[in-house]
Amino acid sequence: MSSKNDLILYEKKNGIATITMDRPKKRNAMIPSMIIDMIDYLEEARRDHEVRAIVVRGGGGNFCAGDDLHHSKEERFEFGQPDLHTRLRTGYPRIIIDIMTMRKPVVAMVEGYAYGGGFDIALACDFRMVGQGAKFAAAYIKRGMGGGCVYLLPRFVGLGKATELLLLGETILADEAQKLGLVTKIFPEKELEAKTYEFAARLAKGPTAAMGAIKNARNQGLAFDPVKGVEQQILCNVELMFHQDAREGPKAFLEKREPKFTGDWIDLQYDPFEPWDTSK
Repeated sequence: MSSKNDLILYEKKNGIATITMDRPKKRNAMIPSMIIDMIDYLEEARRDHEVRAIVVRGGGGNFCAGDDLHHSKEERFEFGQPDLHTRLRTGYPRIIIDIMTMRKPVVAMVEGYAYGGGFDIALACDFRMVGQGAKFAAAYIKRGMGGGCVYLLPRFVGLGKATELLLLGETILADEAQKLGLVTKIFPEKELEAKTYEFAARLAKGPTAAMGAIKNARNQGLAFDPVKGVEQQILCNVELMFHQDAREGPKAFLEKREPKFTGDWIDLQYDPFEPWDTSK
């Protein structure tokens, strides 16, 4: 399922995939075909072993102003009626789920507007590198709508503040967003792109398999009691024993060198385990 209408751009370089919402005249407001393309590109990045980190950004000085309210009924229903199942497969919720469950680090580069669905997309990312002029809002209430941000926002700012932001729809500027824990780092706009990709490169060199397993354990733990939550912690480490990085990390530590992480699985059928000499 794809439209590939050049309103969502995809680029891969140095282990980093960049997904750009590129509709600058509309502040990158999303139409259904853009959502479908973004879903497709997230899947492409997930499947590509060479991609070790992902940057999500907008074109023309804005991140994303949310849903385009001007498109016609025919366009809104282009990929099916808006029932629960269809929305989970072809709407904003699918983007949120795909980013949150991505077994690779995802960085949002946010400048200008991140409103409505754009705010939700930014929150779903693991890190938010933000320009000083960035503006955030769960603005659904101002259009008589709701639902967006209701899962993620309370987990960032608590029930009381989330209720205020959701029911009033007021704009949050970058400095306040940072105080609320919504922002990883703030930079002047002229430095934002360079700093974002510098950070993404650091992630791409890291143990991305471990990052993915940690994200999964975190997601599961949000809904569990303490015992089940700690079980996820254990299962996270068990899973990582099937990755080369879990051997490379300790080995590099013992050899007093920087580790070279690859994210590769250990093939138990063909890859014998040759333990290193710990007696040195």
